[in-house]
Formats: sequence, structure tokens, C-alpha cells
Amino acid sequence: MRTNKFIPLTFSLLFSACQPNMQTPNIQNVAPASPSYNANSANRNAVGQNSNQTASPSPTIAADKSKIKTFDGTGAVTKVNLEIGSVELNHEEIKGLMPKMIMEFYVSDKKMLDQLKVGDKVDFVLEDNAGAEQIVSIKKSK
Repeated sequence: MRTNKFIPLTFSLLFSACQPNMQTPNIQNVAPASPSYNANSANRNAVGQNSNQTASPSPTIAADKSKIKTFDGTGAVTKVNLEIGSVELNHEEIKGLMPKMIMEFYVSDKKMLDQLKVGDKVDFVLEDNAGAEQIVSIKKSK
């Protein structure tokens, strides 16, 4: 009698997919939801966000100074949104925080964006407050 070798494999895959202790990645602050996002733009809508949602024009981050960490970064400007105070960057790895990617960040002061344009190479300082990031300093690289 011939036994089917795939039956044990099928059962093990089925049961491993049903484990209750599987963890879901935290995607809470992947990118700021803003009216400038659209569903056709790659890397712009976080999972579960509706492109019709609007964000507050001046996001505030409740500051518990003990939890705020700062990170230095470099990248290139791909979009500037003066209206909501955000800049999209194609940034290098931000060591200790995130890999290289294209991401939109709010800035702590909209005036920082006045001298930036698409294509500018920049150095920036990013504050992370329990997953809520904002740029607190951004300058053109030399």
C-alpha cells in the first residue's frame, strides 16, 4: 500500500497557520495620513488607511521627554508639502530605527521646508516618540 507523504506536511502547515501566538507587525505609524496621499502612489498609504481620510494640519505629539529618542538621517527630497508641513524623503537607513525607504515625515516647524525642493540632498534629525516620528531639523547637504 502506498502512503501519501504530503498528508503530514499538509496537517503541519494547517496547524502552524492557526497558532494563537502569532504576532502582527506594528504598522501604527508607517506614514502620516494626509489628504495629499492617493491610492495610486506606491509606499504612501499605510495598511487600513482610507485615502479619503484627512489628517490634522498641524499634528502634535504629546511629549514625554523620557521616551523621545533622536536619530540622524540623510536622504533626498522627493516631495514637499508646505500646506500640512511634511516632506517625503528617499532616506538611507536610519540606524536603530528603520531601513532605507521612501517615507513622508511631518516637521516640527513648517518654516524648515521653505528652502527645500525636490531633488535636494539633506541631512536631518528625526525625533521618535514611541513610534510617532517628526523631523526637528533638516538642512541641505554640502
